[in-house]
Amino acid sequence: MPFRGAHYLIAAFLAVTVVAFWPTYFSVLDAAPSAHHWHGVTATLWMLLLIWQSWSIRQRNVSLHKWGGRMSFLLAPPLVAGGLLVTKMTVIKDSPFTQMFAISLSFADFVSVAAFVLFYFLALRNRRSVEHHARYMLATVFPLIPPSVARIFTGYVPGIAIRGPDDLPNFGIALNLSFVIAALIAIALLVHDARRKKPLTPFVLVLASLLLMIGVYHSYGNSAHWEQTVLAYASFSDATLIIAGLIIGAAAAFFGWTFHGKPAGAPSVAAMGSKHTN
Repeated sequence: MPFRGAHYLIAAFLAVTVVAFWPTYFSVLDAAPSAHHWHGVTATLWMLLLIWQSWSIRQRNVSLHKWGGRMSFLLAPPLVAGGLLVTKMTVIKDSPFTQMFAISLSFADFVSVAAFVLFYFLALRNRRSVEHHARYMLATVFPLIPPSVARIFTGYVPGIAIRGPDDLPNFGIALNLSFVIAALIAIALLVHDARRKKPLTPFVLVLASLLLMIGVYHSYGNSAHWEQTVLAYASFSDATLIIAGLIIGAAAAFFGWTFHGKPAGAPSVAAMGSKHTN
């Protein structure tokens, strides 16, 4: 079974995320905007679901694993909606951060949401191939890595930490470093899979999405055309974005689940669960 002990790694990343967002979210829950609550709760539940999925198949409990898969149908749509909401809130917020980063960063946010939807769809579509399914489910974590790692830098690392308005440019440094770290993790997984002749497409797509995010952030994201586009997006009501996110997430679940194909000779999750540990 691929990625033995993945649940421990995801749990460690969840702990990193809590530490990363402690100063700006978890320690000020009463003052946090509702969009942050929506995004924070759904993203946290998603990581807990991935921990559950990895643990359940390691225990060879396929019924629990399938139950977790069906729970993802309920969780993925609001997670997508939360991503769209928090992007709008970041763009319209009146702050120095918005003026310096929000417009260009919003493109990366959209790619992040799209990448999650794609990886989730492909995980369901390839659920009968354990090698592909496990990799695409793990890939859904990657859009969450740069935001968490960047805030570790800005919150705790001397020389990069932001202690006041004069330090805001440090966020750009932290963001670049966070994408480098996420890309290095994807490359390490690619090398691991290449050496073992495992499927390469999942982490190639992960790496491509990361490069697209940071590449456009430094180029088209700074253009006047993109600024006009994202401000037009921000004019949509919260209800419209919520409905759109729910529809997109539900469509990924529906079309991923109803696709009936698998690579030739690929063992199913059920078969792997009966023979191996994760």
